[in-house]
Amino acid sequence: MNSSDRIEFSEEPVAEPEAPPDGYESVAKAPDDRGPGRFLRMLTGVDEQMLAWVPTERARYTALGGVVLGTAVLAGFSLWNALSAVFGRNHWWLALPVLAWMLFVLNLDRWLVATSTGSQWRRRASVLLPRLVVAVFLGIVVAEPLVLKIFHTAIEQHIQDSREKELDDLRGNIVACNPLPTDPRTTPVVPPTDCRPFVVTAVTAPSSVAGQLAAAKRDAADLQKQIGADTAELRRLRELTRRECAGERGAGLSGRTGEGPRCRRLERDANAYEASHPIAENNARLAALRTTITELERQVRTGTEGAERQRAAVIDQRVAEMKSHQGRIGFLERLDALGDLTDRKPSLLAATWLIRAFFILIDCLPVLVKFMTGATAYDRLVDQRIASTERLYEKATRSAETAVGEDLDIQRHRARARGDMERRTIDFEVRRHTADLEAEMNKAVQALARQLRRPTASRHRAGDDQSSPRPRNGHLNGTQPLEMTQSDTDI
Repeated sequence: MNSSDRIEFSEEPVAEPEAPPDGYESVAKAPDDRGPGRFLRMLTGVDEQMLAWVPTERARYTALGGVVLGTAVLAGFSLWNALSAVFGRNHWWLALPVLAWMLFVLNLDRWLVATSTGSQWRRRASVLLPRLVVAVFLGIVVAEPLVLKIFHTAIEQHIQDSREKELDDLRGNIVACNPLPTDPRTTPVVPPTDCRPFVVTAVTAPSSVAGQLAAAKRDAADLQKQIGADTAELRRLRELTRRECAGERGAGLSGRTGEGPRCRRLERDANAYEASHPIAENNARLAALRTTITELERQVRTGTEGAERQRAAVIDQRVAEMKSHQGRIGFLERLDALGDLTDRKPSLLAATWLIRAFFILIDCLPVLVKFMTGATAYDRLVDQRIASTERLYEKATRSAETAVGEDLDIQRHRARARGDMERRTIDFEVRRHTADLEAEMNKAVQALARQLRRPTASRHRAGDDQSSPRPRNGHLNGTQPLEMTQSDTDI
């Protein structure tokens, strides 16, 4: 048996188990409806073929699809308002993220409604709660831009007022931290606690001249006060002398007419007081001080006007810089403004939360409507279909498992048989090879024996030629004849 005569086994592929069947085919057929009602029901994830068994449920699920579509449209409008507030105006390309957001909310609500099926109350409640939480968070996200849109007039006015107040505070702080010589009739501005951000080094006020002016005004005020007191006292003394000399009666008066001793004494006292108090010289000094004050005020006014112009230019520059930083009213600024308004007005706070709750409720409507309608006939059919599918799948899986097990047993038996055949083939080839080697060895031994016999025959022929006697019984010189034993043929 040659090596080419080996037995070959065909390896047939193991049959895969068939997929579980899709259940039963509905006897009732879905209507060929391609209108908006079919589209709205598609948004709820309803099976039209199964819904054909309960056609009275079509109106319910069509309305539910409208609710799902309405929440998606409301979410898109909310994002449009939010993006418009962020970018400051409406752009055509805003429709792309708005459309993507609408599709996301639509698909999320579709999932929430489609998975909230089942006729058992506990199962429906366990399904409702997590989906309701998701809907509430989504409603909060959707509601906030809509609330900002409703109160946008008050919010923008509050932001404008806040910005103007910031600009006024900046102007006041710069003026307070960079004071100029002011008129004494005005009240000096009290600077803020920390003036470092508002100090302007470019403003140079005439401080030396202002100091001279202040000193001159103080001297003039003191001199004016002294002149007034001296003049009043001299006037009193002159009046008392006149009354004494005229003979008037009163406290400290004699009541005698004419220049008596008392009259002359009072006149001497008045002249001595006038001589000891230089009222005329003081009036001349006061006039000179007023002239000096006028000149110093002119110099201060000239220097102050220049400093005021410098300070006004710095204020305008800082105000313009702050305005450029303010820019458009952004989304976060609107949120902060709404928070400030609600903190000031409790009624506005209540109104905003009512509006938020309203929009959150609208966003939760798909799940709430699905739950409030209770278990419908369609839900009971879904339960039966799921139970039937599970049973069929279990049977199909067991059948496939049995078939795969049988195929594996057959493959294992085939592998064992193939191994036995291979071992027998190998044993047969070993024995045949051993026999071939033995045959070749026998041939070699026989050839060697023939070669050994040839010299003996040659010697016999030479003896015959010499007429030597033939040995008896085939023996030569008493030797035994060469015989081949069985052991000589074995190697």
